[in-house]
Amino acid sequence: MYSESVALADSMEALRDDSRGSDESANEKTSFSLLVQQHHEKLYNFIYRYTRNRQDAEDLTQDTFVKAFKNFHRYDSKYAFASWLFTIGRRTVFNHYRRARRMEPMEFDIADESERPDGAAEKQDNRNSVWEAAKKLKKEYREVLVLKYIEDFSILEIANVLGKTQSNIKILLFRARNQLRKIHKS
Repeated sequence: MYSESVALADSMEALRDDSRGSDESANEKTSFSLLVQQHHEKLYNFIYRYTRNRQDAEDLTQDTFVKAFKNFHRYDSKYAFASWLFTIGRRTVFNHYRRARRMEPMEFDIADESERPDGAAEKQDNRNSVWEAAKKLKKEYREVLVLKYIEDFSILEIANVLGKTQSNIKILLFRARNQLRKIHKS
């Protein structure tokens, strides 16, 4: 993770220097293109869960990358780049809906990655029922569950994305799982 962050910082610093020659400029564009390719799909899926609209998700994903590029000087390479990027994405979505004065609920579409076809339908039904129950949770509980179990973020990364302490995230996860268990059983 640290070496990825250092390499990323070097790539982005190279991108920010406008005084370079045309050969280096081509390399900079390639570096940024690789960065976008590496994180685009997960960021798009994350944003799509908020918007439930393909066009909005594409636009907001692009806006997020533009903001990340413009504000890269604020990135602290001791943290994972993905958590910094998702924080920008989350704020971009909230600002978009704040301007529109509406916020749609997050949806949970989870692809089943099961290798056995005989158990795939049963597993998918179970997952769907759990995520249907999750829709009844408070927004902050849904967010923390999505970041932990769908995006596979660590506690530290979730804390960075949501702007909370690690202890607070652990408490939210505990409460979210307990509430989800109660809702799912009933």
